[in-house]
Amino acid sequence: MKKSLYILIVAVVVALVPTTASAQFNLSRLLGGLSKVANAQTEKEDPYQRLAEAAPSASTLNGNWTYQSASFSYLGQNPLADIAIAQIDPIVASMLQQLKITPGSAKLRLSGGKGTITHGDHKLDGSYVYTRSKASVVAETTLDGKTVKASGYVRYASGELTIMLDARELISAMTTLMPELKSDQNILLVETLIKDLKDVYIVGKFTK
Repeated sequence: MKKSLYILIVAVVVALVPTTASAQFNLSRLLGGLSKVANAQTEKEDPYQRLAEAAPSASTLNGNWTYQSASFSYLGQNPLADIAIAQIDPIVASMLQQLKITPGSAKLRLSGGKGTITHGDHKLDGSYVYTRSKASVVAETTLDGKTVKASGYVRYASGELTIMLDARELISAMTTLMPELKSDQNILLVETLIKDLKDVYIVGKFTK
């Protein structure tokens, strides 16, 4: 009953709040501030434990992967945030369209802790540390003398590799490597929305 009330509240908030940076920031604080209440009122299986239990072997990650899709995902316990985060998937689509990243257009090669992303004529080398007991991964790359990291989790099922990187860390890395993105309105909206929220991930799906 109380979960239904939370869902109703967030539906009203998302519908009524103007899509400005300041309004999104207020919404972010609202959702973050309500997380303790939501956690106390909902019982939900720990998604991180579920990821750990189904963690693929390190060798499963090795190989050449083809990009299929990307989206946002929320793994926290706050049903308000869960629904609000779902509203920003169109922003991801717009960002990817700007970067001309479409299904099949990008490749990812993983091999023993080394990784390479290629997209058209662009190539980015990096490294990663995978901890199977937690299904966790920390990725690192250096471009033009700037080194950035992003942490997250991996999942493998039915021939599909899912890489989930912390949204705040990944956006910070992107804007560090590509400073021109700091003024992008889509990036600004996402940053302000998730500023006070944890457990938000940008999810990439790949197949061989």
